[in-house]
Amino acid sequence: MSNNQSMRGTVFYVAPECGGDALEKCDVYSFGVLLLVIVSGRCPLEVTTGSPLSSNEFQRANLVSWGRHCSRKGKLLNLVDESIQGLDKEQALLYIKVALLCLLKSPSRRPSMKEVVGMGLVENWSHLNCPFTIHLHHPLNSSNSILL
Repeated sequence: MSNNQSMRGTVFYVAPECGGDALEKCDVYSFGVLLLVIVSGRCPLEVTTGSPLSSNEFQRANLVSWGRHCSRKGKLLNLVDESIQGLDKEQALLYIKVALLCLLKSPSRRPSMKEVVGMGLVENWSHLNCPFTIHLHHPLNSSNSILL
């Protein structure tokens, strides 16, 4: 049996501390990245130049770093993709704040997924005017669906 731990997951969606075993707080981190991707309309890493990036350019290119920077500067709305229709400022701030909680550097300070679900995200998704429905299949109730 090998002692090598292989990294699973997509680069920039995986929490820095996750190397082999899937931990709940690693999933929470990945969910935070996904929320920022949705709200910003950006990839987790956007590099548009072939030349080496300055630390400032890298911070802007790395979505998680950029989110933390905007938070420190009190400019969370700088993260929002202006082309999103039907998303008001309060909703955008909710998604960004939840994302940043999920992306806390210390895994023990991140919320659980149960806590994330209780933060009001699902109730607000219906306002995004998406043209499809996601069907959630739960063993106890297979008729659940969320209109997105």
